[in-house]
Amino acid sequence: MNSTKNLKLETDCYELLQRERQPHESVSQTVRRLVLDRPVLTAGELLEAMKPFEGIGAGRKRRRRATA
Repeated sequence: MNSTKNLKLETDCYELLQRERQPHESVSQTVRRLVLDRPVLTAGELLEAMKPFEGIGAGRKRRRRATA
């Protein structure tokens, strides 16, 4: 079992968090989902986020049609 921490949230922050909760999702699961799914903000964060995809191509290469 994971250890727990008590947090104080301002009422408006708590209400925002409650609106984001999915059915049958704990507050911890909601926070984890929101934090891990956030968009990258810097080039360094983008590179870090892309590490699991290193060496994986985007699929078959397509040839461009020649334009007249």
